[in-house]
Amino acid sequence: MLQYAKSLLGSWWSGKRSHDDEEGDDGPDQKRIRSDNSEDETRHRIRVSNFNKHDWKKVKKYLLELGCKTMSKSPKWDYGIITASSEEEALDMMKKLENAKFKGKLLKAVHIREAKEDYEKRMEKAHNRKNGGRKAQKQAEDDTRTPAEKLADQVTPLYKLPYDEQLKKKNSKGVSVMAKLKWQLANIPKSDRTERAMKETEWARGKGRFPCKMEDPVPSPDINGYRTKCEFTIGKDLEGKPTVGFLLGLYKLGITAVLDPKECLNVPDIAKRIASYMQDYIRESEFPVYDRVEQNGVWRTLMTKTQRTGEVMVVIQMKTADLTEEQVANEKKKLIEFWNSLQEKPEDERVTVTTLLFQAWDGASNGMTDKAPIEVLTGNGIVHEELLGCKFRISSSAFFQVNTPAAEVLYTKCAEWCRINKDKKTTLLDLCCGTGTIGITMAKSVDRVIGIEMVPEAIEDAKLNAAINNITNVTYYANKVEDKIDVIGRANNEDIVAVLDPPRNGVHSSVIQTLRGSKVNRIIYISCDSKQALGNFYTLCKASSKKVPGEPFRPSRAVTIDLFPHSDHCELMVEFVRGEYLKDLEQDEVAKATEKEIEDLQKEQDETKPEEEAVTNVEAGASTSADVEDVKEDILVTEVKEEVEVKEDNILA
Repeated sequence: MLQYAKSLLGSWWSGKRSHDDEEGDDGPDQKRIRSDNSEDETRHRIRVSNFNKHDWKKVKKYLLELGCKTMSKSPKWDYGIITASSEEEALDMMKKLENAKFKGKLLKAVHIREAKEDYEKRMEKAHNRKNGGRKAQKQAEDDTRTPAEKLADQVTPLYKLPYDEQLKKKNSKGVSVMAKLKWQLANIPKSDRTERAMKETEWARGKGRFPCKMEDPVPSPDINGYRTKCEFTIGKDLEGKPTVGFLLGLYKLGITAVLDPKECLNVPDIAKRIASYMQDYIRESEFPVYDRVEQNGVWRTLMTKTQRTGEVMVVIQMKTADLTEEQVANEKKKLIEFWNSLQEKPEDERVTVTTLLFQAWDGASNGMTDKAPIEVLTGNGIVHEELLGCKFRISSSAFFQVNTPAAEVLYTKCAEWCRINKDKKTTLLDLCCGTGTIGITMAKSVDRVIGIEMVPEAIEDAKLNAAINNITNVTYYANKVEDKIDVIGRANNEDIVAVLDPPRNGVHSSVIQTLRGSKVNRIIYISCDSKQALGNFYTLCKASSKKVPGEPFRPSRAVTIDLFPHSDHCELMVEFVRGEYLKDLEQDEVAKATEKEIEDLQKEQDETKPEEEAVTNVEAGASTSADVEDVKEDILVTEVKEEVEVKEDNILA
């Protein structure tokens, strides 16, 4: 175990990355850039400032247009860092930044030179500050976990908990976010406390911790081997052997050791078998595996898509910069022969690859990338999946939920919450629609589906998926949601419901503001990171203003749905309503209050009036115990009715 700890620490220190210590955990995964001149041990950076830190995305785009390349910025910084690979490149960038203005302000640029020795000292100091220095090293040496246990803690951190405990832990995240939403809405900043704002958020200052009904968490039908997509790193294990699997820790912390996935609970057997065969192949190969630190070698990444239909996609990524065209062509032929040969193995060892793909990538970033083309070696480059009676084509770059049975649970629940009224013509807005799964599975129950997605390739997949399923009432737009949301104004159906299933970090505030100003009165928001989605939730519900016009929404119910057993991740689905649906919500609240009052009154009468006394009091008009119960029920209903009528009058008023 001591040897393992030393190997792991060695992996860390040999893999220290060239990025600024200010970045910390909030900084980007800044890839190391090596100088063309190996004798030049000075690091060159340019510090750019004099802009609003909230404008960084626009500033970055502007700098890219000027010809600047590798950039980083922590959310806390009021400056950005441009990393140059040489002094010549740094000086060239300084020239480009001369007189550069953003929003009328002259950007300030400072060329920073740092000796390699000083940089390494700074990195070591930063590491010690963050991780306790020698204490952290001693903890690593005393770590009694096996490599497999350490990988499990990295990939599936909840694997030691019984599944019902995992579900409770995940649900607590969504519960906390919804409680925080209510608190934020109830505690309006003093500067915003207008009479109108206080009235629009009055409901948030009511009793209870939560702003809406919190339904019981929904488990995944499958808890092991559920991932249909896996992306494996090709590197070396702790003993230096070529290995296909997962990094033993975070690469941004410098850990480069790779361990095979054979004990990972979330990886299916077929994907483990493919990784194992690929590992056998590279160990026999004349070419070395890729070294992320030195940025040399050939074999980089293996991606698998193993669908419930039985179709299998394998994508192999290589660095080909140091190979001749002939070597690359020969290696492709060998790969085709190798994967075809696996079809001849015994059934329990067989792998039948539906389509084999190849990507040459010489860039610094790790993992599959959309910056390089993917070549089809065998098959047609796609696989298919079946979901809720519909068939979907999946390309190598297309997003598709990795847990198909749980995705069916999620989409079924979403359709239920959409409450489609068959007596009304309804338009379904599938926002951030991806390859069209939600809209297509619901298309037959609505009059029209409008899908909006900013990735053009995903929209092409969505159109093909609609055609495969003979769906003709869908229209897709390859745009940002905020740029194409005007289609809502042209939707003349009687009812409009929006389903918003955005990326992990949510959507831009302009999307929410546009929805606030639209005709949409119901939104089903599906979040895969509720903490990051909280800002969207708040903007949907905050009091109206010049910046955020339109009637605010209210959450009516929320539920946690688990698509990723053994991991920290889960989906939080929230229904937001306003307008006529808000009246339904208020009536539901009255009904629930009525039920509780009946229960409380029943309990009070049971405690103060023994049944024998009740029988004596009603002897003249009731001769059996059944009659007694009827009389008691009449009394309860009459008393509660009077109170309910008063409440309903108040609501209508």
